[in-house]
Amino acid sequence: MSFTKNLTLFFLLGIISILAGIIYAIILITGNSAQDGLLGIYILMGLLPVFLVLLIDRLLVKRFGNQKVNKVQFSFLLFIILLWIVRFIANL
Repeated sequence: MSFTKNLTLFFLLGIISILAGIIYAIILITGNSAQDGLLGIYILMGLLPVFLVLLIDRLLVKRFGNQKVNKVQFSFLLFIILLWIVRFIANL
């Protein structure tokens, strides 16, 4: 029960991206071409910032609590969505 209380937006998205990235990287690395292998290694290196975000997320949840961290993460996500909308409108 306590595990579901401590879930945050970035934690869920991070775990999903890590699982998908590792599976896709393994498929690419075991492929036939060198370009695919390099792309798999590049994807694995791209997961390092995700691990860092997960570590920071867990430290913030431990210090401030789940609800406060979720508020900040949702506001950050809404700000990013707002920037995408402004970019879409500006490109019209």
